Amino acid sequence: MPPYQVETVLKNIATTVGEGPHYDEATKMLLHVDLQAGNIHRYNTLTKIDEMRHYDAPTTLIVPRQSGGYVIADGLNLSHLNWETGQLTPLASVDQGTRNRFNDGKCDASGRLWAGTMGYMEKPVFPEMETASLYTLEKDLKVRRHLDKITISNGITWTHNNTKMFYTDTITREVWAFDFDLESGNLSNKKVLVKCPESLGYPDGMTADIHENIWLAYYDGSCVVRYDTTTGKEISKIKLPTSQIASCGWGGDNYDELYVTTGHVNVTDDLAGSLFKVTGLESKGRKPHVFLG
Repeated sequence: MPPYQVETVLKNIATTVGEGPHYDEATKMLLHVDLQAGNIHRYNTLTKIDEMRHYDAPTTLIVPRQSGGYVIADGLNLSHLNWETGQLTPLASVDQGTRNRFNDGKCDASGRLWAGTMGYMEKPVFPEMETASLYTLEKDLKVRRHLDKITISNGITWTHNNTKMFYTDTITREVWAFDFDLESGNLSNKKVLVKCPESLGYPDGMTADIHENIWLAYYDGSCVVRYDTTTGKEISKIKLPTSQIASCGWGGDNYDELYVTTGHVNVTDDLAGSLFKVTGLESKGRKPHVFLG
């Protein structure tokens, strides 16, 4: 891979774990969250101004809604957010009676929202095991469960042609590949694509490029690794100047800028919790999908 450049966009912006980068082309905003802090951010890539809204529950994802506003995950709820007023309107709840919470999520090309939960974690990384699930919020606002006995639901992405979905339950240190039917949302033929080395920490958020590769963030690994989705082999690695790499997503007018969010939990790295932008990768993604419900 040719030399790439890592730019610190917002230093130490996350006080806990920065997650969920989503570039909103319409507004030129990079949406991101500070998970356990309950903070939702909109970073204007033109003015360089970052706006924030705070909520009392962990906020783990934010995606634009075609009808206006955003869908966020707060605790065990999926809610509509009116940014101007700050009002949250509940859309759905899951895993009632548990100590779980939502974790990572994003929309597929048909406009349904995929979001998974994770077990209660008293201290890193010892969650309650296999208490969580992977769900979709359908366009009619009904919730559908696709996978159960999950521990830490994390990175989700798809091939450019929407025939494969990739997903990780972090605690397994595996990336799974499924055959994916876009119309129905059905998953089938689960296979292990990548066995993640313990030396790189834990697989976390991920994205895909137009060449059918995935880019996987490694929490406690100081890197994002690109993998071939046919062979599962590592192609290249981006090294970041902090350890808790939580997620990544493409942005910019040409979707050739990789935004990377990071954690700030019990680490003393000078750039812990920062939002980074990586350029010069000679690769690109595609416009992220929005919720059509």
